[in-house]
Amino acid sequence: MTRPVICLALLSLLVGTAQAAPQSCDSVSLCNAAGTAAYQAGRYAEAAEAFERQLRRAEQEQEQDGSAARELALNNLVVTSLRLEQPGQARAWLNLALADGMQGTATRNNLRSVASAVDYQALGASIEGRYLRYAGAAVWSSLDISRQADGRYRASFSPLRAGGKVEEYGPAAVGNLQGTLQGDKAYFQLTAAQLPKGCSVALLHEGLDIQVVEVIDPRCQVYGGSGISVAGRYLKVSAEPQAPQAPIQ
Repeated sequence: MTRPVICLALLSLLVGTAQAAPQSCDSVSLCNAAGTAAYQAGRYAEAAEAFERQLRRAEQEQEQDGSAARELALNNLVVTSLRLEQPGQARAWLNLALADGMQGTATRNNLRSVASAVDYQALGASIEGRYLRYAGAAVWSSLDISRQADGRYRASFSPLRAGGKVEEYGPAAVGNLQGTLQGDKAYFQLTAAQLPKGCSVALLHEGLDIQVVEVIDPRCQVYGGSGISVAGRYLKVSAEPQAPQAPIQ
């Protein structure tokens, strides 16, 4: 069932592309062609990298060209993530298109494709797992929640601020914030996170996803670089959390 949808989603992408990948990827069309060539050759990880570059360029040019280029790039990333057997990541890319009100043929067909691939029952079985929040420029901040031996949940945030030169230099700012979740049902407070007095982080767990609210103040975001924050909506992409990173000293 997924295969016909994938082929349909790529139909507009395949028109007019060369069989060999271009040497450069300096525009939306060149990145589209490079990603398509890699996809056709079964080099899906390489295709994903090209389509991420395509998305960055589409975002930079969005004011001039509207959302069509961005929608194409997002759907390229959806179908490539499915080929990489990353249905949660495919769900995240698709959600970006839906959140912007995109309703093209590929987006509509990929609703069915992603719904068939994602194990929603496993994602919804517990708050434990991995969550992503879009940081712009095709990069994601993450939240990993794991259950400890004492039964409590531990949250590990890895926020990013993409900036304008993420390809050349990496994210403009990174952070790391960890702590224990205190609460029940749907509402939790982050505790034992060594935040300054008067600073707080709260989590609202609704359905599969989590909304994070924090006190925004220069003295509160001490867990990362300039302009960093953990606030926002996080989409659940896996029932398995990744191992937490060491906190920033």
